[in-house]
Amino acid sequence: MYYLQALAAFVLWGVLPLYWKLLKHVEPPEIICHRVLWSLATLILCVSWFGQWGDIRQTLRQPRRLGMAAVAAILISANWLVFIWAVLNEAMVDSSLGYFMTPLFSMVLGMVIFRERLMGLQWIAVALVVIGLIISSATSERLWVSIALASTFSIYGVVKKETKLPAIAGLGLETAILAPLALGYLGYLFFRQPVHYSGSTFSLLALGGPVTTIPLLLFASASKQVPLVIMGMIQYAGPTIQFLLGVWVDGEPVNRWRLAGFVCVWIALLLFTIYEYRRWRIANPSIPREEPVPNGSS
Repeated sequence: MYYLQALAAFVLWGVLPLYWKLLKHVEPPEIICHRVLWSLATLILCVSWFGQWGDIRQTLRQPRRLGMAAVAAILISANWLVFIWAVLNEAMVDSSLGYFMTPLFSMVLGMVIFRERLMGLQWIAVALVVIGLIISSATSERLWVSIALASTFSIYGVVKKETKLPAIAGLGLETAILAPLALGYLGYLFFRQPVHYSGSTFSLLALGGPVTTIPLLLFASASKQVPLVIMGMIQYAGPTIQFLLGVWVDGEPVNRWRLAGFVCVWIALLLFTIYEYRRWRIANPSIPREEPVPNGSS
């Protein structure tokens, strides 16, 4: 059950571009503002349902944690903006590369920020990512999308650890921080040139809140039971689906050099996964190798 929830979360994140494509006639910053506001409305209900107001109140009383939540809000909004721009401008192959690289960027951040030491396989993985980026840069004019998505989301993950909030309460607080800016921007657009949405457009913008929250709820539920190493493997479903959508739906060109860059990143991910799995096995020696891995905490 929990494994299906995890898979469903990442599959939904993978097909989410198809939803945002329905709003191609709306500018990305405007979509982001609506996404923030409608996500906040949805998350208020979720925070109440799960009884996480105490976590938020505790954060509000600690300036450092509140400041980290504000930084996280800026990072996630930047990530959303770049992602939606990529979806609406037929750059999903580059966005998928960014999300493939995210765990590897996080590994490098761990080395730089937390002074973590990289082992043999990790160094090879990092080297392959660098090679893959160099090869991809020769044929992709939108490689900045990949780097922006990978860097903002990996840094976001580091900052989120400092806020020490549950996933739902954390995103709820982040959207609350962004809400005044979102309202201000939409108000500016309205007074500059009043916009009248059609019923379908308004419905799609409003549903952006639940669409954003549902995968998060599935992920939050699954992450409590599915081992982190397994969750790490399942997460590649999302960018894989995005890659296939970019190639098959948008018809984005993937020549041999661009594909070679992806292959380097995919091999790096394989090495990274092997290393993480070995480390997990060492930390959980009591789990028999020949039996399915039971649910565990992450």
